[in-house]
Amino acid sequence: MLLDKRDELYRSSILKLLIWFAIGLFLMMALLLYQLYSTSLHLYSQNLDEWLRGETSQLQAIASAEGIEAVQQSINNSKESNRYIYHIANHASPSPTDTSATSYPVIAQIKQYQAYNDLPNMRATTVELPDGSELIIGIDQERYLSFKKQLDSSVIWGTFFPFIALCLIAILIAVYILKRLNLVNQTMNRVMLGERNVRLKVGPDMNEFDLLALHLNNMLEQMEQSESKLKSLTVDIAHDLRTPMGRIKLRIEDLLYDNTVSDYHQDKLENIQSDFSLLLDTFNGMMELYHLENGGTPVNKQQCELSKIVQDAIEFAEPTALDKQQKLYLTIEMPCPLYANPSLLFRAVFNIIDNAIKYTHEGGVIEVIVDCFGVVVADNGMGIKPKDRERALDQLVRLDPSRTEHGFGLGLALVKTVMKIHNGRISLSDNYPGLRARLLFDETVNK
Repeated sequence: MLLDKRDELYRSSILKLLIWFAIGLFLMMALLLYQLYSTSLHLYSQNLDEWLRGETSQLQAIASAEGIEAVQQSINNSKESNRYIYHIANHASPSPTDTSATSYPVIAQIKQYQAYNDLPNMRATTVELPDGSELIIGIDQERYLSFKKQLDSSVIWGTFFPFIALCLIAILIAVYILKRLNLVNQTMNRVMLGERNVRLKVGPDMNEFDLLALHLNNMLEQMEQSESKLKSLTVDIAHDLRTPMGRIKLRIEDLLYDNTVSDYHQDKLENIQSDFSLLLDTFNGMMELYHLENGGTPVNKQQCELSKIVQDAIEFAEPTALDKQQKLYLTIEMPCPLYANPSLLFRAVFNIIDNAIKYTHEGGVIEVIVDCFGVVVADNGMGIKPKDRERALDQLVRLDPSRTEHGFGLGLALVKTVMKIHNGRISLSDNYPGLRARLLFDETVNK
């Protein structure tokens, strides 16, 4: 189940859309933060240079007005801040390299010299002292690198943490939307499987999902009303036609017993009577299905054993199988006690076995298996195409285009209705070759 939910989440177009939105927002944030990052480094570098120029101008003025001792005193006072590095060099010392500014005072990038290994890499400028020596004033490059490192960490967290948060929010939103949509899909699947009086829950907020649920509920109600009216009309027509057709059948029987009727006309009357019998059986079956589906016929349940019902159905269907030289096998793997209506179950099991006999060639094999979940009827006949299996369970559906076998397309529909009454279901699958029909009961006495 968890894998199914993950697969639904991975295939969700909502999640993909939200992730692309998060990626786009992430790229925009990254671009803005990069601009902020570059501007911050540039401004900080400019501030370092301004500090150097300010300190250089102040010490140059002191050196010119008060001399070297005053400069030394100012340096001693400034060392407490640890901002600047001071070094007095004579003219033999190498000059600063990698000059990055030409305006006075000159700011250069001082690298370590062999003669002064104690000097760190720094941005520096010089002040000419009255005795001809030079005072090097610099700011350690580590100050700049430390600021850059802190800024790098802030930018990384400020970029990726919101992106991860956006992805998590996108997943939560997608899960919420998929949950609501899955409720709609599950409800529609229940309706497609024949369940009625199914409705979606409508919340008090009346958001877009609640409005969708409301509209779908109205649509389902209208469909059920239309279906109920159509079924009622069909049953009413069948009921109204059954009486005059029954009278016609009786009159045909009277004619059959009339000795004045010729043999030729008697054969015709027998064919007419057979057709009328088929029509009456069709109408009776339609009315019975209608009353079973709508609760018009009371269903009295009692404790019974499915294997005994299956044995009775096989005994009843065995002569038909013998006429087609078919082999009919029964295997009882486990008992299957049920709380059910034995008469309806007998008809359901018999219809499945009769269909297997009817659509299996002469000399075919039909196997009936009873287990703790229900009964399986497997044959090696013509089978049913996967696309037609759901439609085969509907009323008045016959998949044999040639109509070579007698029937009116209500057998499997009756089985489906009987299984629904007993909280079960019928499933059709391939038997390679042939058809495998299972009557599965969700609730047995042992469960």
